[in-house]
Amino acid sequence: MTVPSPGPALRGAAPADDGVVGGLLGAGNWTVYGVMIVIGLVVGAITMIVPWTPSYDPWNWLVWGREILHGSLHTQGGASWKPLPVLFTTVLALFGKAQPFIWVVISRAGFVVMVLMTGKLTARVTLWLTAEQRPPRFRGARWIERVGAGGPATLAALIAMLTVALGSGWISDAALGYSEALAAAFLVIGLERHIDGRYRQAFVCGFVAALDRPEIWAFWGPYGLWLMWKDPGSRALVVSLAVLCLVLWFVPQKWGGGSFFSGVTRATHVRPNSNALKSCPFCSEITAAWTLSIFRVKIAAAVLILGGLGLALYLRRTRSRPEPRIRLTPLQRRALGVAVISGLFGYAWWALIALETQAGFSGNSRYLTVGLPFLNLAGGFCFAACAVVLATLPQRWVPAERERLGVAARLALGTAVLTAFFALFPNWVGSNYINLPAFHRSLVYQATLRQNVRYLIRIHGGPKGLQNCGAGHIMVEGFQVPMLAYYMGERIDEIEAPPETTSTGISLPRNAPWPNVILQDRDTGSAALLPLWQTINGWERQGAHYRIITTKEIRFFEDCAPQPNDQKAPTAS
Repeated sequence: MTVPSPGPALRGAAPADDGVVGGLLGAGNWTVYGVMIVIGLVVGAITMIVPWTPSYDPWNWLVWGREILHGSLHTQGGASWKPLPVLFTTVLALFGKAQPFIWVVISRAGFVVMVLMTGKLTARVTLWLTAEQRPPRFRGARWIERVGAGGPATLAALIAMLTVALGSGWISDAALGYSEALAAAFLVIGLERHIDGRYRQAFVCGFVAALDRPEIWAFWGPYGLWLMWKDPGSRALVVSLAVLCLVLWFVPQKWGGGSFFSGVTRATHVRPNSNALKSCPFCSEITAAWTLSIFRVKIAAAVLILGGLGLALYLRRTRSRPEPRIRLTPLQRRALGVAVISGLFGYAWWALIALETQAGFSGNSRYLTVGLPFLNLAGGFCFAACAVVLATLPQRWVPAERERLGVAARLALGTAVLTAFFALFPNWVGSNYINLPAFHRSLVYQATLRQNVRYLIRIHGGPKGLQNCGAGHIMVEGFQVPMLAYYMGERIDEIEAPPETTSTGISLPRNAPWPNVILQDRDTGSAALLPLWQTINGWERQGAHYRIITTKEIRFFEDCAPQPNDQKAPTAS
């Protein structure tokens, strides 16, 4: 892995610099990556002072990690299988009750690293544009030279970081323990390892990301084939990781009681509000993707892609001319190439997820967010490139202005103009930033549900106490099934979700008359209580005699008397 692949590498964003700039924004540095990881873990741990909880899929991963540690795995009845987070939760199961806490810290740390890496790579690539204008020694330069040299890169990095951090989805998904931010962080690191010529390390980063989202195979697989052709010594690495990826995705599903393709089957059983059920799933998914980032960044990325491809075609046609009207240095060509490819990947990712949705898969909006760091990199780079172009315009009217101070002043002015344009340009499609107060209320609500579940289990004698209640049939609202399974120490398919009902709320025929224990709650603060009151009243008319305990967010129903024809009720589909 540490052997450089043969061939030229895109090393160094600009001439060597002193001080912090060269160390942080130069060629990929594993020490810098380590510092980012430490920062991410610290920030993730600090954020745990507010109420916290994993969400539906993370609870599944936590249960499966614990089961693997104890030599048993049951993947039926839960979310779709995903290797990357389960690798973490299996190790974290060694820490017992701290497992959920540590996993959420790691998920949030992945988000922080993803944001920092997006800013780092965006700034580094943008610095290639102004490499010739940078002072030879940054510390001894005048303030205007510093602003001019670093202004465009700073603008691009801030745009990329802020829009990816505050865009809809990222903060809430990471706060609730989802893993897409981890995958995106490894993809961004992989891109930087590639431009440094460390193709094997880039492939390994892609392997880690491919354990989280199978759509990455569409890009990671061809990259592996290219790497085997480019670097024959890497063939053993590529083949072994490809085989390992398939094993980790499909073998555990068979081990867990299903088939090798149980995850595919589960992913096509979509929720009622899924875009896959719309009249045009592809169109609905693209519409959802379009709302994930602000208008000016998406359009800037599109303009950069079209302009970059057009410029590349123009330079190819005019390369034999002695005096072409447009000249780009090798570093500027590299910068443009990386930014255009990043933007293409971001839009291609959206199209790929939309095609999957058209094919009947769930099309969850968080799947779309993986392409955002690359799309926002291209958008931020476009604003910086416009600032650089704007700085060259005065040369037409003041040809004698060749001194470095004049160039730096123009760069600073161009950066100021584009900063104002970005800040004041109308969005046109409404707010695409996360509503932090609303999200905080939602997070507090979900955390309260978790705390109430633990409290109710504890006051009833723990998991064994509830399991011994009657036949032990336990029901909870569907999205809380894996959480209750985790705290009960049960398999996920041993906890019942609310049954299917008629239009009046009466449950359809069941093998057992009623559950012995019900935890009635809402998935969100505005959702309906499940199971429905009509359903519970119907069970009481059949003979149930529930004792009710009310907590802040959960109503607990208990009937431990033996039931006629008592047998295990099937899990609701």
